[in-house]
Amino acid sequence: MKVLIIGAGGHARVVYEVLRYDKNVEVVAFVDNVTRGADEEIMGVPMVGDHSVIPALIKDGVKGAIVGIGDNSIRAGYFKQLKTMGVELIKAIHPTAHIAYNARIEEGCMVVAGATIATSARVGRNVIVNTGAIIEHEDVLGDHVHIAPGVVLAGRVRVGEETFIGAGSIVKENITIGSNVTVGAGSIVLSDIPDNAVALGVPAKIIDIKENHVVNG
Repeated sequence: MKVLIIGAGGHARVVYEVLRYDKNVEVVAFVDNVTRGADEEIMGVPMVGDHSVIPALIKDGVKGAIVGIGDNSIRAGYFKQLKTMGVELIKAIHPTAHIAYNARIEEGCMVVAGATIATSARVGRNVIVNTGAIIEHEDVLGDHVHIAPGVVLAGRVRVGEETFIGAGSIVKENITIGSNVTVGAGSIVLSDIPDNAVALGVPAKIIDIKENHVVNG
């Protein structure tokens, strides 16, 4: 299948590296709003301009896409746009990731090298489970979540839509973290966190509440 990667930054390059292991996928282009010239390439794959080119690429045989952008809100917006275009939102799963046979991973997700998704875990649409992260038994991740490198979620944790959990953080079992939450790197979460909060520290404490955020569909 011919596919596009949306984005051209560091995360998009990791997506491409993971997709190189999938023999059923051919990455034909990166699509990004910032290009330096018509002949620009990333690792030998052309950059083809901004998102206005996507309909023409679909007519030329592109069937799938994945959003290679780390920011949750932006990634969610592009995911929704691609869905309206009828493109298949593919998964990028590194071969060294350990995924339980009864875990469920929805469309558009990215699971990077060394990550673990344990028994009965549920991973929503367009989620990033980054390098070496551990999603333990019966965890549930909402759509458009980003779990950064080295994060450990103990069993039966719930994470709401568009939440970001920073690198190296640990969340104890049976915790609920709301939607649009930011957990700072290296935090240890020992109690529930409400929607729209910013929390960090050991143990994690709420330091701010975001205002007027609307979670993307």
